[in-house]
Amino acid sequence: MSTGDPHSPIVWHSGAASQLGGRHEQQDRWGLFPLPAQGGLLAVVADGMGGHLDGALGAQIILDTVRDFTSRSDCPLCATPMAALEQLCQQMHAAINQRSESARSTIVMAWLSGRQVWWLNIGDSRLYHFRNGQRLMRTRDHSAVQLLMDLGEIDEAQMATHPAQNRLYRCLGGEDMPKPDTGHFTTEPGDLLVLCSDGIWEHIRENEYWDAAQHPDLDSAAHLLAEQAVHRGGTEADNATLVLLRAAGPNKPAATTPWWQQLGAAWTALLGRGRR
Repeated sequence: MSTGDPHSPIVWHSGAASQLGGRHEQQDRWGLFPLPAQGGLLAVVADGMGGHLDGALGAQIILDTVRDFTSRSDCPLCATPMAALEQLCQQMHAAINQRSESARSTIVMAWLSGRQVWWLNIGDSRLYHFRNGQRLMRTRDHSAVQLLMDLGEIDEAQMATHPAQNRLYRCLGGEDMPKPDTGHFTTEPGDLLVLCSDGIWEHIRENEYWDAAQHPDLDSAAHLLAEQAVHRGGTEADNATLVLLRAAGPNKPAATTPWWQQLGAAWTALLGRGRR
């Protein structure tokens, strides 16, 4: 998908996947909402919070609310991106509470327009930004283990396996008003964005996102990563969902290695690394 400023052209390639894992219900949801008239794309991942019977409902309400919001003729994402994301967040929260007293969900979303990205998150679904194989940023989780890492009591590699990993102090739904984190950054051709639920980042190393996304078929890359996440999680694997977004210039040359060979090589490498 081509988006944004004609003086700074960029093309966004996308792929997504979702796996059930060892759970009885899929409580993750994802969506890509192109707005051609505004020259932008809104990407969303929501994770209904396990332990709440209406987790899947909460995540689905988020997707339904985004769909209604982006279909409006006066959708404000282009004119006031950050304010629009915050307005959308409030609408999601209100819609969940109107439908259920127990539904809860995390949210991470990113509005892409040209080279610019505006993002918002609540909970522990994440956005990563990579360039040349290096992480430039990730969203901060609203969780007990994030606080422990901030205090220096654990390191980042220990977050996924810590017993308190699922203890969140912010979400959508419930009595507390949503308090999202927000931000903005500029991308360059070659950059990679990853939006994912905790079922992905618990088991996938950061370099593996970059490696898997180097072949042109990002849907296949996303499926590869989701399958590997649930494989490593075993019988207790959480729902695993991710969206990959790769920025390219309009005249980016085709890959010299066929994508199916690149996918096979990436799969072999992931299997060889085993569980983190």
